[in-house]
Amino acid sequence: MGLDNPKTGLYFASEFQSSALPYVTCSIAPHASSGCMRVSFPKITKFFQVTNHSSTGSYLRIGFTENGVRGSQYYLMNGGDESQIFELRIKDLFFAGMSGSVEFSLMAGLTNIDSTQMPTLTGTLSNGNPGWYGVG
Repeated sequence: MGLDNPKTGLYFASEFQSSALPYVTCSIAPHASSGCMRVSFPKITKFFQVTNHSSTGSYLRIGFTENGVRGSQYYLMNGGDESQIFELRIKDLFFAGMSGSVEFSLMAGLTNIDSTQMPTLTGTLSNGNPGWYGVG
């Protein structure tokens, strides 16, 4: 008789209590008027840290949907090596510069939970009903 061992999932607390797997990248986010940059993680994050390496006054938009970053639902980070840690479980991040392109680095701690288990964050579902409020 086989055992039906529990599998990791979005609500598997021990994945968020143990040490995370590293994910690091540096890039340049385009100006918001010409689009945004998407970073898709292979696994769900435990946390992520963003550092804006552009000069002070060069603002970076950080959001969870393209519509949010290009619209009005984003987190705004000033340049001058400002850094912020977010303890959020996500599978995608979107970046855009406020008044030009912005150089930034991203470090994330990944769980062993496959990104396909995370719902798509959207302001409106395909049937027209509201989705996740506050994401765009």
